[in-house]
Amino acid sequence: MIGDSIAAPEPTPMHAPSSRTLTFAFAALAIGLLVMTLAWHIPMMLWDHLDLLPILQAWRHGDWLQSDFLRMHGGHIHTAAYAVLLVTTTASHATAWVDCVTSWLLLIAAAALLSVALRETLARGVVFPTLLPLLAVLLLLHPGHLANLQWGWQVAVFLCLLGVAGTIIALTRPTLDAKRNVIALACTLLACTSFATGLAMLPVALALIGLRRELPRSRRMTLALPWAIALALAIGLRPRLGTPIGLSDAPLLATYMLNFIGAGIARFATDLAPWLAALGILSACAMAIRLRAQREALPWMGLTAFAIVASGLVAIARAPSFGADHAFVTRYVSFSTLFWLGWTGMLASLHSASSPRLMQVGAIVVFVFAAANGLHMIHKASQVGARTGDIAATIARDYPDIDSALLREVHFDREDTAAERIRMLHDLGYPPFRVP
Repeated sequence: MIGDSIAAPEPTPMHAPSSRTLTFAFAALAIGLLVMTLAWHIPMMLWDHLDLLPILQAWRHGDWLQSDFLRMHGGHIHTAAYAVLLVTTTASHATAWVDCVTSWLLLIAAAALLSVALRETLARGVVFPTLLPLLAVLLLLHPGHLANLQWGWQVAVFLCLLGVAGTIIALTRPTLDAKRNVIALACTLLACTSFATGLAMLPVALALIGLRRELPRSRRMTLALPWAIALALAIGLRPRLGTPIGLSDAPLLATYMLNFIGAGIARFATDLAPWLAALGILSACAMAIRLRAQREALPWMGLTAFAIVASGLVAIARAPSFGADHAFVTRYVSFSTLFWLGWTGMLASLHSASSPRLMQVGAIVVFVFAAANGLHMIHKASQVGARTGDIAATIARDYPDIDSALLREVHFDREDTAAERIRMLHDLGYPPFRVP
């Protein structure tokens, strides 16, 4: 989308949409997401969410440290998310929409943090002053998040997104000192103890610190030291985070990564998605080379890099077992949209170019696909909401004589575990048996 002919001359003042217009767009998307989340939220604990019940029981008996609270679950350490879910579940008597609203608030907080970088970029002027700001707002609060917003368990995803946003903003402020570095480390710790994808922030943070050329090299090395130690520890954990891989897996991993990134705007067009991702990555690299000395562009470079590294981590963990098409899992769109948000921000940071028509075509293509993908994800969310509503109604009606096929569906073919968890829901009076 962006060729070698891109240049970045002195910024030229441009007229961007008024702050009122962008605020209205932000608010409209936020309210729309909240309404759809409440309309289609999963009405009871299902799938992984059922695994919170033994932790909740242990917590109530005072022996939560002996539970899975600090242990790995499906390749993730969800400790921070468990802490939130234990509070919301207890306080609301497992009212599902409370967890969903918590996720929505976390998403709004993450989007608000990244809006700091957006305002800074717009203040310098952009080439396409209407299209790019609106595209950025669309990607900040994309309907693709519905796949996670509607499922209370996915509080972990939004804690991770908040941690990533906080890290990137802290490391790219005009002044980077020890205090901001500590804040960034804390944010990354939050991300990593919510969702394993947050580990992708470690190498990205090192790169962002390295690009702060205004700082003396010794200062950058000091700031980078704790990140390097954390990255070394994470690499040391690698054998526990996935199946062994070799060079023969490289094509599979590359395809998975392209599918993952492409799904951020083309989950509905799986044949086109990897090609769009390839063009997006190539153009992002070209823009990053041009913008590497521009501090205001660092947040956007950080987002694109994070999404690419995250796609690699997920590919290593999932591709050997599930294949390249597994990257189109709808819940991954919350992470893959970050690539396109960063891409949009980098394009806006160029300010001017010798090939404006090519840039405009690229921006329009991304906008159209992102909008269409949003409609696709809205449709998917409505289907999930309808299906899980039927599941909850059937369980409430048929308990304790629940069909074996349904039991296998609600907990990954583990019929006995599903029956035990549903019994716990019944004994606790949690939905679907009693809605407070």
